[in-house]
Amino acid sequence: MRKKLLIGFMVFFVGLFLFALWDGEFVALSITGLGFAIYGYRHEEIEKLEEKVTKRIMRQVDATLMSIMIYGMLVISIIINFFLNEPHILLIDAIYVLLGVVFGLRGLLIRSVYQEEIQNRSKVTAIRKTPSS
Repeated sequence: MRKKLLIGFMVFFVGLFLFALWDGEFVALSITGLGFAIYGYRHEEIEKLEEKVTKRIMRQVDATLMSIMIYGMLVISIIINFFLNEPHILLIDAIYVLLGVVFGLRGLLIRSVYQEEIQNRSKVTAIRKTPSS
């Protein structure tokens, strides 16, 4: 039930984003909502795993996300300082977009780490010899 609700939110926020591109009012809010919906949907998948595995996945996701954020902020600050003399972006809109992007990235990183974990579990680690062979 919760997964269907999160999928419904994702569809709603994509629709709101398309409407916001035309209207121009709710772009930041729709990006934030879509980011939170993606994160919630992907976090739902890893809650089914063991607690130890879930913590390991979240540590790896957080480390990767921090690296991306640091390099991204460096690039953005260089672009703003050298190319935009008078930025006309509202601070609250920038915060909404940043939150949406961060949580969307976190959800997508959870997906990739979760898939790697499933692939690692399916690999054969050792072949045992049986007495009949």
